[in-house]
Amino acid sequence: MKKIIATALLFAGLATAGFSQDRHQKEKKSPEERAQFMTDALSKKLSLSEKQKAEIYKINLERAKEMEKEHAKAREQHEKNREKMKKEFEESDAKIQRVLNDEQKKAYAQLKEERKDKMKAHKGDFKKRAKDRKGGVKPEGK
Repeated sequence: MKKIIATALLFAGLATAGFSQDRHQKEKKSPEERAQFMTDALSKKLSLSEKQKAEIYKINLERAKEMEKEHAKAREQHEKNREKMKKEFEESDAKIQRVLNDEQKKAYAQLKEERKDKMKAHKGDFKKRAKDRKGGVKPEGK
């Protein structure tokens, strides 16, 4: 009897974990879909008339389109900042290279490679932790 209960609990836990992972995988929705979703949610909670739903849908659509524009601007600005930082790094790196002797340049190149490898490893750890958080798994040591 204990085995049956334990097995049932195990399956229930696995089913719940699988369901929660599906919820976290967001699909990019169009402004129209987002506006309809928001309107439907308000309609359920507030018992809106058809006329109210139509007006609120227009308002939600306008907001969703504006938010999409703002997100696009933010992504574009982020990319510009990233390019600017990369250019500044390359310029300062060239200045440092001019100051160093040949032996120091070799050691500096090795330091940069080690830093690059460390950043790649750190980025992989970050992605793993984010994935664990989405799946409801606590990171080790926490």
